Amino acid sequence: MKEPEDVESNGLSNTEKILTFEEERPSLNPHNWSTTRKTLILAINFALVVNATNGTSLASGGVKATVKHFGVEDAYGWRVLPVSIYLIGYSIGSVLLAPLSEDYGRRPVNLLSTFGFMIGMVVCAVAPTWAVFIVARLFTGVFAAGPPSTAGGICADLYAKDLHRGHAILGYNMATQIGAVFGPIISGWAVMHSWSLPFWVGLGIGAFCLTASILGMPETNHNVILNKRAKQIQQTQQTQQTQIPRGPLQEKKFVWKEFATNTLLRPLSMLKEQIVLFSCLYIAFQYAVFYIFLQSYPIIYEGIFSFNTGEDGLTFIGFGIGVLLTVPAQYAFDQIYKNALSKERPWTKHHGAKRLPPACASGPLIVLSLFLSAWTSKASIHWIFSALSGIPYGLGYILNLNALLNYMVDSYKTYASSASSASSITRQMMGAMLPFAAVPMYRKLGVDWASSLLGFCALVMAAIPFLFWIYGEKMLEKSKLAQKLAEDEKAVG
Repeated sequence: MKEPEDVESNGLSNTEKILTFEEERPSLNPHNWSTTRKTLILAINFALVVNATNGTSLASGGVKATVKHFGVEDAYGWRVLPVSIYLIGYSIGSVLLAPLSEDYGRRPVNLLSTFGFMIGMVVCAVAPTWAVFIVARLFTGVFAAGPPSTAGGICADLYAKDLHRGHAILGYNMATQIGAVFGPIISGWAVMHSWSLPFWVGLGIGAFCLTASILGMPETNHNVILNKRAKQIQQTQQTQQTQIPRGPLQEKKFVWKEFATNTLLRPLSMLKEQIVLFSCLYIAFQYAVFYIFLQSYPIIYEGIFSFNTGEDGLTFIGFGIGVLLTVPAQYAFDQIYKNALSKERPWTKHHGAKRLPPACASGPLIVLSLFLSAWTSKASIHWIFSALSGIPYGLGYILNLNALLNYMVDSYKTYASSASSASSITRQMMGAMLPFAAVPMYRKLGVDWASSLLGFCALVMAAIPFLFWIYGEKMLEKSKLAQKLAEDEKAVG
């Protein structure tokens, strides 16, 4: 029997080769793009993230007017639903859209999802019934998840060095919270003119971001760029007897079983890992408390201090200030770590030395914020003291989010994306569900003890980063998955 000719053991013919940036054109590699170009791309992507997360809380400031417009019973459950259903959609979108960006590119996912987000905003603004409005909020959340789902990948596409990539990811984490802070500020004032105006404003912001993306955001996914270049070369060389380059993703088939395993089952299975489980719970709790504030702040500032909805929204500025303070705080820790590393301090040899200290510092900040809010939200005390409680919360949340996400990445490497997906799913689900308990809790316990209850929960959870510092390495030693990854690294190395 005649052997097949021109076929190698890997399935490629002798006239084919896998295209690489080094062999083809190094300037195509996003790692080699100019600092100015990278900064512009990040700025546009972060604007998209702010737009998407702004949509989560955009309905919060005007929810009373919205409920009244549709003639729905003015019950606390209906008031929470517009925000919670968006977060549920956001969670679904995160699962579906992130893997699509790996196969088809960041650019089309960002453009199409932002366009879908804009359509959702229009439907929300003109919805004839409450049911249509809620369904529109769900699908708006699904589409909104596009840019946040691609942001981490874009940071990795642009930066090869851990330090630069870490700074970019910190910026992304900050953008997610800045957007959520803008929502009640915008809607608080807009709803004073019309219940639907917040959604028209959201449409305008989305249109601006979409235009900026079309004009200034190229494709950054390395494999997709190489695929496109390979197809261009194939068209010119298809009749020539030379090695024809093939893109990394060419001939890759979509398999539903593989998709379900990698995007849903594996992230959920990662919750069996102690480090992943407790990191996800801690991050999700802090995330959900912010959405509880969307329900409790009107009780505090409109009920106790007689603010209108616009003034109530402005009290969220404290969170934004705290988020911005993350930059100097993280920079200060980086300098401390570098200096200690150069002096070979013993603590720098710890597995979590580069990540856990900011998470340890975040716990007391969150506890301070909640107790400060609890016991200064009184008519006899100036409102500014209560509003200032948002500053340590914004700072503590981003420090903890950035630290624990990176700690999971360091611990699970190959499965880092699955661990991050597990965090995203638990974060959105807890953010969607816990706020339903906010109004009954604040009405029954009062502002002081309701916020104190959250403070006591935060105090217990503040021990988690310290437990990782003490027992984290033992947890990894007992983890079959972590040990398998370590063995694979040794085999490759």
